[in-house]
Amino acid sequence: MSYLLERRGVRVDCYDKFYQPKPCYENKLYDFITSTEVFEHLENPLETLQLLSSHLKPHGTLALMTLFHSNDKAHFLQWWYRRDPTHIIFYTPKTLEMMAEKCGLCVLKTDNKRIMILKKK
Repeated sequence: MSYLLERRGVRVDCYDKFYQPKPCYENKLYDFITSTEVFEHLENPLETLQLLSSHLKPHGTLALMTLFHSNDKAHFLQWWYRRDPTHIIFYTPKTLEMMAEKCGLCVLKTDNKRIMILKKK
C-alpha cells in the first residue's frame, strides 16, 4: 500500500516491529494511519490503539483491518483464522468500537467483516 500511495505523491512513513523497526513516527502527527492484519497479533491492543491515536491529528483517520469473528462459540471453534498460531487475540466490531472510544476515537464506518475506519474526536 505504501508503494501505491507514494506513486500518487503521498508521503508515507512505514513502521513494523520486525521488518521496519525504526520508530519513524516519533514526534509526528498524521492525517491518516493504516494497520493491516496487525491487531490479531498484539499482546496489548488497547495500548497500541492509544499510541496510534496519539499520533493522529485532530479529526485524523485510522483504518484497521483484521478479520472479525461473529461472537458465536460454535463458529469460533471452526474458524480458520484462529488456527494461525501468531493470531493471539480476536475482535468483534463492538469490541473494537469500545476500545476506540477509550482512545478518543469514533467509528466512521465498518463492513462488519474485516475493516473498521476510525476518526479522532
